[in-house]
Amino acid sequence: MAETTGSLRLVALVVLVIATILSQASALHAQVGETEADRTEALEQAGVEAEGIRAQPDPETGFPTGYWIEFGDGKDWLRLTSGEWLRGNLNWMRDGDFEFDGDKTNLIRKGWSNVDQLHSPKIKTYVFKRRVYATGRAMITKDKVIVETDEGMRTFPRSALLSILQGGTRERDWWAFEVGAGFTGAFGNSNQSSLTAKFGLGRHDQRTSTVFLYEGTFGAANREPTVSRHLGQVGVMLFVSDRFYVVPAAADFFNDRFANIKFRATPAGLGGIQIFDTERVEWDFELGLGYQFLRVISTLPNVPNPQSDGFVPVRLYWEFDITDDIELDLRWHSNIVFTTIGNTNHIGEAVFSVEVTDILNFNTEFDFFRTEQPIPRADGSLPESNDFQLVVGFSIKVG
Repeated sequence: MAETTGSLRLVALVVLVIATILSQASALHAQVGETEADRTEALEQAGVEAEGIRAQPDPETGFPTGYWIEFGDGKDWLRLTSGEWLRGNLNWMRDGDFEFDGDKTNLIRKGWSNVDQLHSPKIKTYVFKRRVYATGRAMITKDKVIVETDEGMRTFPRSALLSILQGGTRERDWWAFEVGAGFTGAFGNSNQSSLTAKFGLGRHDQRTSTVFLYEGTFGAANREPTVSRHLGQVGVMLFVSDRFYVVPAAADFFNDRFANIKFRATPAGLGGIQIFDTERVEWDFELGLGYQFLRVISTLPNVPNPQSDGFVPVRLYWEFDITDDIELDLRWHSNIVFTTIGNTNHIGEAVFSVEVTDILNFNTEFDFFRTEQPIPRADGSLPESNDFQLVVGFSIKVG
């Protein structure tokens, strides 16, 4: 009963922190909102025009005042580099990929480099480098993005386009979620099984990105528990430019019964930089400062419990788009605890995914968990420093 009560308290605390961070994200989004005049003035002061990112009249077409784009119908028309035209709806474009729901084709998800032109009479938000965005109907050519906004026609270089979002400022257009599961088992002379469940929820707009992730693993051998691990992660990201960003609020919540960790929380603030960004490869690096709270399940009488420390978070992310349907994601988190170096911990993850359908992926995942100097249990036994996990399963992603 005590363990159940403790688990409920842990879940309640995590939910409270998530709700707080999501509310901060909404407030942050409201704070960074700007009028069109404010953005134009800021861009002029920053000299962005010299880099060809600020919207300006197209010298080739010379749009007159009151010019508008005329479309054949109310559907999006997308022309692939193969020359094929598709009619339907462009759901989104981000991270070099796009999703298109065709009237006569299945849902398509490919690399943006496969798109030659786009004619979109629907209201969408086009996000560019240096925090510039425009909302309206648009046409995209090989080298230009022409948007019909409320203020008039605006032209941007296509090379500055970062993402396309559905609609204008509707809240529902900013959300996405992902669920997944993996199972392993051995039956016969020995009965062993484990289940890993994953859930992700994210909100992404022109300026901010808020993410909540959960992963839980449960396992047993001959009906005796062998694995019981929970990892929750939340974070708010604010884009400063096309390469630099800040993470004003982020936290990991960790529980592992067999590692003698009842609850470990690591709230932190970080700054990030996109070191490498090409059509097929991305590499991000983050560094910051945080506070770690650690409570173990049991320990020796002379060992303090709980423990509070300061730490330096170091995070690395790699994304490799091997093909349009095959992807490899690598993630590494190190929390370097400078007040009690033995409490330093690491989490590594490698996910190889193959797109089966437009929303269903087949995944092979390898996870690594390490604590430099585990805290001994009350009976004097010492947990292992390293834990490894291989999961084969599927995930469904929408949005």
